[in-house]
Amino acid sequence: MKQRFCNLFLLFTIIILFSGELIAQAKFSEGYEAAHSGNYKKAVKIWIPLAEKGDASAQYTVGWMYESGQGVKKDLKKAIHWYLKSAQQEYKAAQYVLATLYEKGTGVEQDSSKALSYYLLAAEQGDPTSQYQVGNYYQYGIGTKKNNKQSIVWYQKAAEQGHVNAQIDLGYLYQSGETLERDYKKALDWYQSAAHQDNPVAQYQLAYMHENGLGTQQDYAKAIQLYKQSANNNYSQAAYKLGQIYEAGNVDGVDYKKAIAWYRLAALKGNTDAQFQLGQLSEMGKGTPKSIQRAIDWYTQASRRDHAEAYYRLATIYENGTTQYTRNIHPNLQKAFKNYQYASSLNYPLAHAKLAYFYENGIFTKVDKEAAILLYQKSSQKWAKTRLFKLVTHARCLKTATTLLFSEKLSCANRTLLREKIKLQKIKVISEDDKSLTDTYFTAAMTKGSSELTIRYTEDNEFSQATYTFVGRNNPSLIITVKNKLIETYGQPSYSQGNELQGEASFQWRLKDNIILRVFRLWPDTTTFVEYSQAEFFQ
Repeated sequence: MKQRFCNLFLLFTIIILFSGELIAQAKFSEGYEAAHSGNYKKAVKIWIPLAEKGDASAQYTVGWMYESGQGVKKDLKKAIHWYLKSAQQEYKAAQYVLATLYEKGTGVEQDSSKALSYYLLAAEQGDPTSQYQVGNYYQYGIGTKKNNKQSIVWYQKAAEQGHVNAQIDLGYLYQSGETLERDYKKALDWYQSAAHQDNPVAQYQLAYMHENGLGTQQDYAKAIQLYKQSANNNYSQAAYKLGQIYEAGNVDGVDYKKAIAWYRLAALKGNTDAQFQLGQLSEMGKGTPKSIQRAIDWYTQASRRDHAEAYYRLATIYENGTTQYTRNIHPNLQKAFKNYQYASSLNYPLAHAKLAYFYENGIFTKVDKEAAILLYQKSSQKWAKTRLFKLVTHARCLKTATTLLFSEKLSCANRTLLREKIKLQKIKVISEDDKSLTDTYFTAAMTKGSSELTIRYTEDNEFSQATYTFVGRNNPSLIITVKNKLIETYGQPSYSQGNELQGEASFQWRLKDNIILRVFRLWPDTTTFVEYSQAEFFQ
């Protein structure tokens, strides 16, 4: 009798509990219907009492209402309160949402470690998205130490439940052999699984495997088919790839018309490589009328999305201008400089040297030799290495050079520098010819007693020798006057030859920076010369 009473009591308790659950489910569904019809305030009134009684799904839903501001005033603090209540009852949707809030720092202090802990709770309950996120956290060491083994475990769990990104990532890991032993067959299988879900990235990767015979027999026709599926599924990289294939002639010969069609499809979706390629085809007139204006338009679109080579191509066009188009571009060094700057900032190798040259020569910017040296050091071009050597050598030279000509240190001077300084002195030019190794100037108005100055350069336009001419007119003492003036600056000569009163004579100084200074006289006209020479060129 006692046993029968206990059984009846247990049955009654189960019925009561089950009935309560059914009632709660009915009330929850009533709230869902209200929310679905747009009556969020009614839904909240139904769900809050359920949440307060401990219903996990209601707690989660109320949290979402507070987070989104539907039916109640938006309040992240209250949203998190209800998410926590729900998560504590192992409601995986709430655990996942809390993970995302800690991941982004939304309503809470950003905390990758806490985000991982909530992703793990949901993942252990079988949530595939959380499993994938746990895989990412271990793969990249976010909120925990990097753990490739754990990463693969969770990617595998998510992928087996059909999580498309997990399938793609596993495919890539097997394909690359980075954290797993390379296995093209397994990579192919996972890409296939993701492609069956109509994923364009998976279709692209699968096409690549067929194109190159990885994990399967090479099948170019199958690859093209898959690239087209991916491209038509809005994956711009696949459209760009098809453009490359038709431009290269890998399918029944070169077909610029089809190449441009696929490039354009990719370009209109923001693919910068396709935009750049359309620029090149327009510039060269391949498959489309030759137009530098259209080329610039495509290059500009690509550059706005930080395509480094597009910046560089724009810079070269503006630096040199064009001559072979119906509507040509005039050189614009300011635009060239700006585009070289952008290309260099994006670490495009060829741009470093060009920008360095602009800084070295002060082209639409201040001369900055230090900046030029740093940029030349990043460059691999032969001409850039030559410029770097000269700049570094010049910088070292400036530390020891002392002898000046027009305030320029002679040991370190070149034709460009000396011409600039001479121009500032407003000295009359007798001859400046780049085809000659010699420049000549009239100096009577500046250097008393002199008639002209001749400056000689090496084939590399480095300073070699500078010679002032003092016309003697049968004045033997002229050399004495000039010599004494030089002694005031440089002290006594280190070497002398001849009689200063009669016949040919010369005096010589070796200056601190190894410049050879010589004053010498002809005979009998007594014309006197003052000559500065680089020691290596002195004879």
